[in-house]
Amino acid sequence: MSPLPTPPNPPEVREAAAASLLLFWRAWVVPVADVWRDWFAILCVFWIFTALGSRTRAWPVVAGATMTALLVLYGVRQLGLGR
Repeated sequence: MSPLPTPPNPPEVREAAAASLLLFWRAWVVPVADVWRDWFAILCVFWIFTALGSRTRAWPVVAGATMTALLVLYGVRQLGLGR
């Protein structure tokens, strides 16, 4: 009995492709100068990293940095400093 062949596109690649498409769409909709502080774009980049690099030792650090960035972004916008 031979082992099952690997699928042509592993799930990680499909997830990263989906997140990349959403990120490109968001960059097309939102002005380019504002993409770096767009919460949806930040989550898409985090999703790509999680899909492709979740098994690395850096994952907890990247997750913490992403959540901190989202918290700061939220705080700045709620306090009215981001206008």
